[in-house]
Amino acid sequence: MAVTRTALMAHHGPVGAPNGWLVLHGLDQRAATFAASWAELPGQETRRVLAPEGLSRHILDTKTDATGACWTTIPDRSVDLEDTMAWLDIAAARLDAESGQGARVLLGFSQGSIIAARWAVARARVWDVVIIWGGALPRGVDPHALAARSKTGRIELVVGERDAYATPERRAMMRAALKAADVPVKLRTFPGGHRLDNAMLTSVAAEFE
Repeated sequence: MAVTRTALMAHHGPVGAPNGWLVLHGLDQRAATFAASWAELPGQETRRVLAPEGLSRHILDTKTDATGACWTTIPDRSVDLEDTMAWLDIAAARLDAESGQGARVLLGFSQGSIIAARWAVARARVWDVVIIWGGALPRGVDPHALAARSKTGRIELVVGERDAYATPERRAMMRAALKAADVPVKLRTFPGGHRLDNAMLTSVAAEFE
């Protein structure tokens, strides 16, 4: 049954900044904490960052009432995806309204990278770059279609060298599969684990803004 509800969105940077970023957090994270990573980057006045929060929230610690959010759940994935994609359509329209004519960057981290890939392929929009950070290409997503959603024309991956989820073996398998499918891919790595990295974010911003 369809209902009307209120969604949460964090933001950083001034309205009217030339560049716009839509960033999707990982499993158990909150949008406000995730968006705070962009507050540490240089050139903050040049980008408007919007971080919509996953529509499902849950208690992580009953003693502290710490809460996390997620984008989809396994039992109700199809319904969750439909709601999430509609939510991201709204978020993207707001990003365009609040940003200038500069670059548009879509970045998904961990579970958010799966959502970013699925949503990007389901829509006709082409971004300056779609970045899959700390995640893998989700099942059922055409890698050629995902590459076509970036002006670079390739799959853009970022992963920490010590990421416990994206191990070197898994990265090698994914790159081999993409190569076999004749899909261009660029892999960026940084010394760290399953997390964002300020130096890498700064590098990405410098390349595409």
